Amino acid sequence: MPGVLANVDYEEPLTKYRVREVLIEARRHSIGYIDKMKQEVLADSFYVHYRQPILRMPIDNEDMETSLWRFVVSTYVRSETYNDVARITRLNGRLSRIMALKLLKVYNSILSKMDRNEAFRQMVESAMDQRDSTSRESRANLEREVKSLINFYVGNMKKVGDTVNRVRMLFGESVGHEIADILLSTDIDPYRLRLISMLNSLIRLIVDAKYVVDTVSDVDAERVGVVGGVKRMTKASELRDMMPSERLLMKFAKPVFAYKLAMGNVLVRERKAVRKPKIYMLIDKSGSMFYTVNVNIFEVGAISKITWATALAVILAMKGGNLAVRFFDQQVYPILTNKKDIVRMLLSLIPLGGTDITNAVRAAIQDAADKASLRNYKLVIITDGEDDNVDPSVFNKAKTVFRSVKVILVGGENSVIENSTDTIKIQELSSESLTHVIKKI
Repeated sequence: MPGVLANVDYEEPLTKYRVREVLIEARRHSIGYIDKMKQEVLADSFYVHYRQPILRMPIDNEDMETSLWRFVVSTYVRSETYNDVARITRLNGRLSRIMALKLLKVYNSILSKMDRNEAFRQMVESAMDQRDSTSRESRANLEREVKSLINFYVGNMKKVGDTVNRVRMLFGESVGHEIADILLSTDIDPYRLRLISMLNSLIRLIVDAKYVVDTVSDVDAERVGVVGGVKRMTKASELRDMMPSERLLMKFAKPVFAYKLAMGNVLVRERKAVRKPKIYMLIDKSGSMFYTVNVNIFEVGAISKITWATALAVILAMKGGNLAVRFFDQQVYPILTNKKDIVRMLLSLIPLGGTDITNAVRAAIQDAADKASLRNYKLVIITDGEDDNVDPSVFNKAKTVFRSVKVILVGGENSVIENSTDTIKIQELSSESLTHVIKKI
């Protein structure tokens, strides 16, 4: 028996492979009736997200199970939720598989309820039987049930697509896929809304800050050449930067080019030095860092301390500086070195646990002891200072290991820290304060 989609070849090896992938994931997520579902149902659940679906016309004497699955799929495809989802999943196998599981949970819930509730089973059978005089009312009741399950298992996807597109534009396709995976895998709407709010705040901060890391004042920072203006060539290594007009002379008017070369008049693009600092960053991820500065609550749309801190790290990573980032609370988490991992970490953080700044700094000192190149890095600690047990001696030790040590106190105070090391206090979470800090570190 074919599935309900007309534009799927159910015998194709690739289709069977994708059915197997869906089956494995569904078993891992303990979808109860998955082994009783037809292979075509598993294929449909994937391809309804992977490509624009074309529903097959029902055949004569179609069995009730197929009719019910058709009803679930058609109700889903007509919903606003599906339109929001499809814009993200189209032609993406991983995301289509994630959403296939959610649709199968809807179908699984109906099958389970039919087994447990005889009245519900009769209502479904009536809805699928066009000859039944009560089928119209039964179909309306079943449609409400399916929509309710879609809302429960799929949730509100309206803002997901826009956020993923912003991420793709700023960070590239690979990060966009990672973020879409996280947002689609999140089953709880309020938590998904929180992640979207954090992402949008992060993007806004980064865009508004305009990547001012180029203005960092650091004479010892690594310098990397980037193309700037135009000048006369002074050394052979600058031949790669010749102006297009000079390249044409070299190819088609060699005597003229040789004369210009001898007179020192060959024009090349000038390369200017861009400072790319080396920074080891410790970011406090304790529960209080998920609040705003002025109000100790999470506000949708407001910028949290952890988002501001992550924006600082991402900007430095995007500019290509040598960056090592460790998040910490009462424990210290693995080192991250690129923007994708930093953004992914932000979205996977759980606002739990206290703060152990001393332990985090000791971990940084140990990293520098294990890897000599880190000793040329600046140590930057971002925290709100909510730790009553800071050992001041640890900062003195850090100063002997790293080139410099700075603490950025975000919306808080800590007299031990302020008396022990160079401290920058931030009371406003904005792109302007980001710019200020980038210039200072």
